[in-house]
Amino acid sequence: MIPRVVLPTYDERESIGPLLAELRAQLGPAARILVVDDASPDGTAEVVRQVAARDPGVELLSRTGKLGLASAYQVALRRVLDEGCDDCVITMDADFSHHPRYVPALVAAAADHDLVIGSRYVEGGGIDNWDTRRRLLSLAGNWYARTVIRMPVRDLTAGFTCLRTDFLAQVPFERIEARGYAWLIALKTLFQRRGARIHEIPIRFVERRFGRSKLSTNIVYEGLIEPWRIRGAGR
Repeated sequence: MIPRVVLPTYDERESIGPLLAELRAQLGPAARILVVDDASPDGTAEVVRQVAARDPGVELLSRTGKLGLASAYQVALRRVLDEGCDDCVITMDADFSHHPRYVPALVAAAADHDLVIGSRYVEGGGIDNWDTRRRLLSLAGNWYARTVIRMPVRDLTAGFTCLRTDFLAQVPFERIEARGYAWLIALKTLFQRRGARIHEIPIRFVERRFGRSKLSTNIVYEGLIEPWRIRGAGR
């Protein structure tokens, strides 16, 4: 399968160059990579331009402001579908929390599944370099979202996924109103409600190697409120 990797970025100058190099090493020359940058003040876009100048498979979509993760994915997924060149889409963080070494396994699993999740909470998965508070918060958030939405996925809040484009084309993802990481929960829910074949493979999630964590009070608030909105949207 031919994948397209989508990387939303904001202030990822330190990580984006090494990440693009590692993705190319893992996926070979055929895969394409789309970076959606929200006017990062640290110069992330310039690093991507330099890489794209020598690697035609890397594309930059540079936006005029900090428009957010949900908007970045909506724009990127629509572009992928409109171009019609890729069999699947990889969503992942741009800070090495999601290591590119897992991408080939995600793509391989998509041959038989419509949605593949890189999961911290199946056998063989896990989290490195988080303190007890972060681990408990993540576990509780997953349990809460799964219970409210009633979706039998171990890592519902995961951002590391592979989406088959033929199934994605049937999903009204542009109607999702959730913001931030809750948008990815809503997307998984739409897949499940349309009968998608869903599979989780184990990954080791590693706390970011570069920059600052983007965990905030707003993200925690969204995690409490958005699952109820997502559940209600399915009625």
